[in-house]
Amino acid sequence: MTFGRDEDRKSILGALKPTGDQTVSRAIIATYSLDLVAMLGLVLSMGGDPEAEFENSPLGLVKAFERMRGRLVVLHQLGRIVAPSKHRSILPLLDTMVRAIESNEQSASWHPKLALVRYEAPRSVEWRFWIGSRNLTGSTDLDAGLLLVSTRERAARPIPDIVSLAEDLLKEAQVTQSELEELKAARWLTPPGISVRNILWRRHGQMQSFLPKAMIPRAERACAVSPFIDRGGLDEVLKAGSSRVTLLTTELAGMDYAPHDKVKFLVDTPPDPTAAVSVEQQQAGATGEFGEPASTGIHAKLLVVSKGDRTAALLGSANLTRRGLVGPNAEAVALLDIADEALVASLYAFVDAGLDLVAAEPDASAAEQERAKRELDGLISRFLEARLSLRSDKDGLHLDLGDSVNHIMTLARFEASAFQEDEAWVSIGAGARSLRLLARPPVLSEQTSLVTFRATSNGEPRVSRTWIQALEIDGLDVERRDRALLARYVGANRFRDWLKSLLDGIDATGGRRWTDTQREPGSRDPINHFGQIFTLETVLASWARDPSAFEARVVGMMSMLTSFAEVFQTIPDEREREAALNDLEEVRPFLTAINEAIGKPT
Repeated sequence: MTFGRDEDRKSILGALKPTGDQTVSRAIIATYSLDLVAMLGLVLSMGGDPEAEFENSPLGLVKAFERMRGRLVVLHQLGRIVAPSKHRSILPLLDTMVRAIESNEQSASWHPKLALVRYEAPRSVEWRFWIGSRNLTGSTDLDAGLLLVSTRERAARPIPDIVSLAEDLLKEAQVTQSELEELKAARWLTPPGISVRNILWRRHGQMQSFLPKAMIPRAERACAVSPFIDRGGLDEVLKAGSSRVTLLTTELAGMDYAPHDKVKFLVDTPPDPTAAVSVEQQQAGATGEFGEPASTGIHAKLLVVSKGDRTAALLGSANLTRRGLVGPNAEAVALLDIADEALVASLYAFVDAGLDLVAAEPDASAAEQERAKRELDGLISRFLEARLSLRSDKDGLHLDLGDSVNHIMTLARFEASAFQEDEAWVSIGAGARSLRLLARPPVLSEQTSLVTFRATSNGEPRVSRTWIQALEIDGLDVERRDRALLARYVGANRFRDWLKSLLDGIDATGGRRWTDTQREPGSRDPINHFGQIFTLETVLASWARDPSAFEARVVGMMSMLTSFAEVFQTIPDEREREAALNDLEEVRPFLTAINEAIGKPT
């Protein structure tokens, strides 16, 4: 195992994918920024076809969502959901799985990046714990992370810190008592040559140094990686045990704090941690976490110190800043001992491959751009303090602002739009307490708690930021909405494929992709075109293979029939609408009879 720029790059989606006959029963993800398309990739990876990630089939997406519904929660910094450019029609399925941590970024950010996932198999339970620097976005920057897996192998060791972290840092995810008991009993396997000394964390607003004492006293060598640094952070780094450190950072960060008599500055490309996901690249078979070309941007946060054959490393979400290493940002890091000589050598080689920082005149325009972004982020943080909510009535969809935000309306321009109408911006004027986002209430399949916001600075240089928020909304029947959205996604042209896949457990859309558009209506067999699907032999064979799974699928069919009827009623073409409704009515008596035969309520 090595740490390099091109080799050995691992996908987090792949690391968290179930294996064999495993299914995910609980998944908690913590991230600073969040891309909903990347989150959908996580749902597809953990709940879909074991051999696929983004390239799941259309019905594979339906199955993946059904498997992950109520099992996945993503904790993220309020105001840091990236606005998606595509796939908006399916993304509302995720609105119940996201939970914003309401922390004012100007004083303290929610910044940990980790995953805690529980897997069930017929005869075993497995937990996986991942901790690192990777946001749940489309970024292809170089990140670092550690995966631990619970096991009964003799080499495994208990790590009590994981239980405490689940109780404290992840308390918004509401880990159950039985889950905590399992974690207390778990023994964890680390990668070869690595042992965990401690898992450390801090909630937002707390002050606690991750380096209260030297990682290795009187260390002889040290290196570090961090895209963001400050003077207080460098002072903490020098407490790790070595009197000097070689630091790989960005040119912009290095210019602010070099020279330093105890730090050798090397630089590399700055990161783009909120880059959008390219599903098309992923499906085309490109390599890399989300299918983009390999990036040289550095986003890892690492500190490594060595003395003789001993090496210790601090790895996780904390940048080498005072807010990251001491507080008050919420962070999570792992303190490790590394005995793998090849890994140690690769860490130092990675840092040493950076370019020397050359003193130069500061780029005034870049500095002004950064200043304007920071000022705008400060105004956005104040805007996010307002209690926002959605309200749908016969007059349309309304955004209620609650507490007045007059104090910042003159300092920047704020706008909002309904999630499915991302270009229909409505300005939020001074004194506004409510504004109408849509002239009509959205149809059931388009209802969501997600809203798009945009803030634009008034002065020069002009900067803007767009983000998504999940808001409180009264009267949203989430289960009914989910069924309507999935029925619309399946559509009339995939209806028979969906029926067949639930009846016999075989995906009839295999080979197609979830992003494929629905095909044009084809010819239908006018006489008994369901004859080959619904036969007594087919039903008995499917039931005999797995009675409980078959019965669960039938119940799922029945719960969806009403939603399909509602969606088919909206088909604009009269002939296609009639054909779809005929399909539905032809199969309804048969499914009702099966459902009654297995004794399930309709």
